[in-house]
Amino acid sequence: MKRTVGLILAGVAIAAAVVLPEPEPAAGPDFVGPEIRESVASAAASVWYCPWVASGALRDSTVMLASKVPVSAELTLPQQITDEEPDVDEVRLDEAGALVIAVGEIVRRGDTPLFVELDDGPAAVATVVSSAEVLTGDTCVARIPKVWELPGGTTREGRTMTLRLFNPFPELAKVSVSGSSESGETGLVDLQNLDVEGRTWQDVSLNALVPLLDDLALTVTSSEGFVIPSLAVAGSTDEASWPGAAPASVWEFPVASTRAEFSPSLMISNSNSAPAVVAIDVYTDAGTTIGAREVEVDPSIPRRVDLSDLADGALGIRIRASSPVAAVVLAEESTAVLEPTDEEGQLDDDTQRGDRIAGTIGISNPAVQWLLPGLQAVSDAEATVWLLNTGGEAATVTLQPLGLRDLPAVKQTVAAGSLQGLPLGHDVTVGGYLIESSTPISAAWSVESPAGLMFITGTVVSG
Repeated sequence: MKRTVGLILAGVAIAAAVVLPEPEPAAGPDFVGPEIRESVASAAASVWYCPWVASGALRDSTVMLASKVPVSAELTLPQQITDEEPDVDEVRLDEAGALVIAVGEIVRRGDTPLFVELDDGPAAVATVVSSAEVLTGDTCVARIPKVWELPGGTTREGRTMTLRLFNPFPELAKVSVSGSSESGETGLVDLQNLDVEGRTWQDVSLNALVPLLDDLALTVTSSEGFVIPSLAVAGSTDEASWPGAAPASVWEFPVASTRAEFSPSLMISNSNSAPAVVAIDVYTDAGTTIGAREVEVDPSIPRRVDLSDLADGALGIRIRASSPVAAVVLAEESTAVLEPTDEEGQLDDDTQRGDRIAGTIGISNPAVQWLLPGLQAVSDAEATVWLLNTGGEAATVTLQPLGLRDLPAVKQTVAAGSLQGLPLGHDVTVGGYLIESSTPISAAWSVESPAGLMFITGTVVSG
């Protein structure tokens, strides 16, 4: 494949994707309508960039591909040493379906960001990183703007924050990173005019530069070339990772928490010159609360909104802002422990909680078709598909398993203004799903295991 030309043309094609239908207007203040801000799976060749990937002695990674049509895919894993030849692998789907590709079977050398070139579509790609103590991943991206927003960071005690800057292109990229925290703009003088050589990446530890900040949002700007940034926030064991995004006035999150043991938060950053008013709508299996909370987000001061008091258990949200904002949801397991009960003062297993954490970007436009690459059952884990219908009509949804012919399609009705979770159980191994709905919805999936928690946003099918 003509990689250099293909990468740039694919990014431009995705950025100019056809606008999807707008959802029905919601009750509440007069907010600006939604914009297309995420990557979409289009009926054309495309390139997907996956920055947060690692496969070595302690971690395994998988690349998950789902397609509505037969497709050939070329996986390229650059090396961090400039001018070293990348590792390349080719796979083929002879019909609509899904593949789960173990990165360790291609190469094992630790951090290994990659990109996937597809010769047809609609198709989409996601990645997962796992170990005995970590479960993280998210959708890969197919758009390459010059400016990326990455809210949701923190360098508070007990959390480690890493920014990865991945340059999959042959040309040098020159990048500047700015930050804002609860104290206002954060000086990141060491991260101005960074050179990221072609086909390499850089990892930046924010704890060393700006320690003990409760909330930290980053903006990554390329003055020359392009980079694809990704953010990872790690606890004592598990970590959450998500790609950069562009601001939008509406964001939907089909999964913000899966059950009461996880405390959900919404992180919002505002890069405008004026404050943004943000209304938060809450969706649970028990009902909907439009305008459950309203907050003001000042320029250059990110806002963390605790959602744990808005619902007890599984939770989806929509936010509507008076001007475009960037947003991420995080769910964190409480690290608090109960008092020990045995005679020797040891904590019983039932009194201990881990430090699992998950995070993901949102969806700025509901759609009638979705691809969910993955859902390959992780060992000792349970996957759940989440369907969020914020519209005014009930949705008839068909979930077609990909990669397994013997599994029938599942039909589900998702009532207007409701959230529905469809657990797949421990024994279901599915390469992915094609989801088709009678009215626009949003889709995502989660995986929970003793090692970690992971949220992955679905990919809109366009065309």
